[in-house]
Amino acid sequence: MLAEQFPSLDLLAEHAATLASNHAVRMNAAQALGRTDIAAKWQRFFELYTSAEYWLDVVRVFGESLRTAFPTLEARIGRRFEDWRVAPRGSDAAADVRLDCQFVMNTPVTKRSSVKTPHVDQYDKIFSALFYLRPPDDPTAGGDLDLYRWRRAPRFVKHRVLPGDVEHAKTIAYAPNTYVAFVNSPQSVHGVSPRDVTKAPRRYINFIAEVPVRAFEPTQASRWQRWRHGRRDDE
Repeated sequence: MLAEQFPSLDLLAEHAATLASNHAVRMNAAQALGRTDIAAKWQRFFELYTSAEYWLDVVRVFGESLRTAFPTLEARIGRRFEDWRVAPRGSDAAADVRLDCQFVMNTPVTKRSSVKTPHVDQYDKIFSALFYLRPPDDPTAGGDLDLYRWRRAPRFVKHRVLPGDVEHAKTIAYAPNTYVAFVNSPQSVHGVSPRDVTKAPRRYINFIAEVPVRAFEPTQASRWQRWRHGRRDDE
């Protein structure tokens, strides 16, 4: 099974200088493909989920939502989503959309904390997905995906959210064999619930579809609004 052949934390963190508590370490498709210490099943998985075939599946399911979220994007790129040129991230090939697949582990936790507070993904990413591969022997509370709705018109500090601007809408449990996918837009606010102290890493696959332009330009909170909510400008 794929879960049984998920790389170790030591392998994913081989280039990390230090491993802080509840910190994300990653290995993307370009780094994983061709390695003899990554299982052949995972190599095939990464090849599929960075392919044009997979992009067409994304468009088949999410095309209407993509057009609603980004009504001018096809015109800006010059092609319909179905006709976009696809390449893996890190490739030199010409592309309208670049796909990535990443092994991700959140490191063991020494103090209860959230690895990601409410935010949206970067503005050049139009589609994101997570595939949770929680080990059966991990009893740790927390680490679930929290989804939020706006209390007011969207505004951001870079791509993070002022705490009082959103309210919790839904939680998707960090559970084995769980796949979650969404169009990344100003409405797609999400975060990770605080995880208890544990020696067990939190592990998943991260899927990304990235375009060569900023797909959206969210309103940024003013300095006064940031100060009022206790958030520094450099966060």
